[in-house]
Amino acid sequence: MTHNELFLNRLVIYTRTQKIAYDEKFHKGVNIICGDNSSGKSTITHFIFYVLGGAFNDWVKEAKHCSHVVAEVEMNGAVLTLKREINISDQSGKANASEPIYIFWGDFSKSQNASSTEWQKFGYRTTDEKKSFSNIFFENLDIPQVKTDSNITFHQLLRLMYVDQDSPTSSLFYYEQFDTTLIRETVSDLLLGVYNQGLYDSKQRLLEVESELDDIKKEIKVIRQFIPNELDLFPVHLQTKIDDAQKDISNIEEELIQLKEQNKVVRYTQNTKLEFERLNEQSIIQREQINQLENGIRALKFEIEDTKYFVAVLEAKSRAIKNSILTREFLGEFPLEYCPECLSELKRVDGNVCKLCKEPKDHAYGVTQARKLEQEINFQIKESKSLLVKNDRDLLEQSSKYNSEKIKLHHLQASVNAALKDVKSIRDEKIDTLYVDKGFLEGELLQLRTLLENAEKYQSLVKKKNDLDEEQKRLNISIDQITLQQAKKKEQVNEEIEKEALYLLNNDLQRQDEFISAKEFHIDYRNNLAFIADKDAKYSASSNFYLKTTARFAIFLASLNIEGMRYPRFILCDNMEDKGIEERRAQNFQQIIIDEAEKHDKNSYQVIYTTSFIAEAKKDSEYTVGEYYTKQSPSLKNV
Repeated sequence: MTHNELFLNRLVIYTRTQKIAYDEKFHKGVNIICGDNSSGKSTITHFIFYVLGGAFNDWVKEAKHCSHVVAEVEMNGAVLTLKREINISDQSGKANASEPIYIFWGDFSKSQNASSTEWQKFGYRTTDEKKSFSNIFFENLDIPQVKTDSNITFHQLLRLMYVDQDSPTSSLFYYEQFDTTLIRETVSDLLLGVYNQGLYDSKQRLLEVESELDDIKKEIKVIRQFIPNELDLFPVHLQTKIDDAQKDISNIEEELIQLKEQNKVVRYTQNTKLEFERLNEQSIIQREQINQLENGIRALKFEIEDTKYFVAVLEAKSRAIKNSILTREFLGEFPLEYCPECLSELKRVDGNVCKLCKEPKDHAYGVTQARKLEQEINFQIKESKSLLVKNDRDLLEQSSKYNSEKIKLHHLQASVNAALKDVKSIRDEKIDTLYVDKGFLEGELLQLRTLLENAEKYQSLVKKKNDLDEEQKRLNISIDQITLQQAKKKEQVNEEIEKEALYLLNNDLQRQDEFISAKEFHIDYRNNLAFIADKDAKYSASSNFYLKTTARFAIFLASLNIEGMRYPRFILCDNMEDKGIEERRAQNFQQIIIDEAEKHDKNSYQVIYTTSFIAEAKKDSEYTVGEYYTKQSPSLKNV
């Protein structure tokens, strides 16, 4: 099974005249870039860091003659080709560190013949409308996407995977000016596998619940300010008052009809006709409004159901894609001995050729396509869920309005019916009084309907608030439980890192007594340092470098032993003999790293480091990438 594995398969750098400045293939396992000082080894690591999403802009003059860098990478079995341009500012001479990355879903050779539409552009920063390249990398490496005060980008993860020369030896992370303890702690929790996806989801949902609760509480507060009487917040109470008012109006109308019949003067007046016409027109308009509300509510319900079904289908597809990737990994090497058509035994062929069609096998193609589909589906799910929340709120508001308007229609219709029966006779004082009373009741009825609409909305909001309160309690309990489990897991991971670090320290040459006798080792991610027992202990510059590099390789080696760690089993180290470390000591450290790494399957990790002190036996060996660089023959050509 593959878990959070990142590999660099090939790196190609182009000059501004479109010549090739660098083109080398990398392999799984240990990769050594070797050469003299000032021969361009560090520049190659800068390009690797940059094309993988690092924010780098301080290029040497030779690199400034390059236009873009292309890398074929493998992420959890999916092969992608990345392209990133180098744009230098004429004023500052610095490059733009936040350039977008263009992604082609396939290997480097296929990307060379791809059209521009087959390259997808992803920016450095995530927006509500568009994913960043960090989002794509996180999704393909199955790493949770965490939001703190600022988004955690893939650059932040690389700060713990790339050991550079320019950062101070006291800085565990790749140094940057605007850094926070929260970012360092979050990055370490992510890479150590301590940050729990369920905890992330619960915290994200808790933020949504708290935001929605805040909005609902504000709406409830506004409604209560305008309705001082507590009873007027209950629809049942208001409905009773409405029914009573309608009964009183009906009684007045009946009494009016009886009085007019007693007059024995039967005639239709112009006023009666106009009154009937006015009421009838209002009734037609109100009925049309009710119909529109009914159609709108029905359409919203259909759309909500369709969206829920669509989200469920998309989530099922996403799970199916993940399962297909796992199934492919599990059954990918399952031998096929007999032809499924004629059941004859199949002849043995080269392992990279299909037994049936005799065509070369591309193991990564299916995974790559699956990962591409997966990230597209996840984006659709996010959009659909946002639409679902909006439609739910619209349905709540339209339903409340519908109930109020329906009551208004019922009263209008009753008025129309009464007008049809109203055969006016000579008016008297009693009839005029009844009309006045009826007018007062109708005004009161109008107020009651408005109150009813607000009361129904209020009760819906209260119910929603109660549901959210309960969900908030459940989420807080879940977060507390997961946090406790997280602390236990962190302790186990740190113990493995400490074991690896102590092995590297104890097997150093006899240069620092504290290293040889070390019994404990600590990494303080929040405060960006590694130490043995005393945080304030002072060592030589070379020993400080050895201690820092030990910490970084200890994390890498621990990831090979602990499956649950999300560290991508990839480490990039520039100059294994920095800060004046002597040749024998540097070579001894390199050998320890190689020996420890090779205790594991080399197809499960990748180490890339540069050195000027390569052991004679390793020159031109399976470990080296490219030639031995010198000032006369540097790493970058044609610049």
